[in-house]
Amino acid sequence: MVVLGRVASAQAEGYAPSLVTEARKGLKSVIARFTQTRTVGLLAADVTSRGTMTIVTPDRLRWELAAPDAIIYWIGPEGIAYRTEKGVVKAGKEAAGRFGAVLGDLLVFMAGDFAALAPRYVITAPARDKDGTLHLVAEPRTDDVKKLVKVVRIDTTPDLWAVRRVEIEEAGGDKSVIEFGPSQRDPQVAPATMRPPKV
Repeated sequence: MVVLGRVASAQAEGYAPSLVTEARKGLKSVIARFTQTRTVGLLAADVTSRGTMTIVTPDRLRWELAAPDAIIYWIGPEGIAYRTEKGVVKAGKEAAGRFGAVLGDLLVFMAGDFAALAPRYVITAPARDKDGTLHLVAEPRTDDVKKLVKVVRIDTTPDLWAVRRVEIEEAGGDKSVIEFGPSQRDPQVAPATMRPPKV
C-alpha cells in the first residue's frame, strides 16, 4: 500500500473520488458475484452469504442472495422491495425511510458519481496500491446517516471503475464486509429483472 503524497492527500476529498467518477463515465450496467460476511454483535459467529449484484445506472440495483438465504432486494425510484419464499414485500419511498436512502447510497458507491454523495459523506482516499487500487473512506456528514452508519470503506479495482471490496461499519457496532469477484461492464440486462414482480 502506498500513502498518497501531501498534495494528493490535501485534495483527496474531491480529487481521488473524481478519478473513480471519470473511470465510470458512460457506464450503463454492472454485474458481479459477491461474498458477504456480516458480523452481528449478538451472535457468536459471522454470517456469510453469497450472491449476485446487478446495477443499471443511474438508479436501479438488484441484490440477490443465493440459498440458503434465497432473498432478492430491488432498489429503484419507486422505493425498495424484496422477495423471499413467502412472497414479495414492497416499500415506497416514504416507507423505506432513512434506511432506504443508505441503500441508495450503496448503489452510488458501486457504480455512480461520487459527487452525488458529497452532501452526505466526507470521502477521502488515504492510500493507493502500486497496482492502482484506490482505498476510499466515506464518513457520514449528516445526522440521519450517522444514526445508521459509522464509516464505509471502499477498495476499487486497479482500473478504478469497479469495486473489489466494501466494508460497512454500522453505528450499532455490526459490520458487513462484501468482497466482489470480477465485474462485468455494460452487460445486457433484461429490464424486467430490475423490477420486483407485481404483488
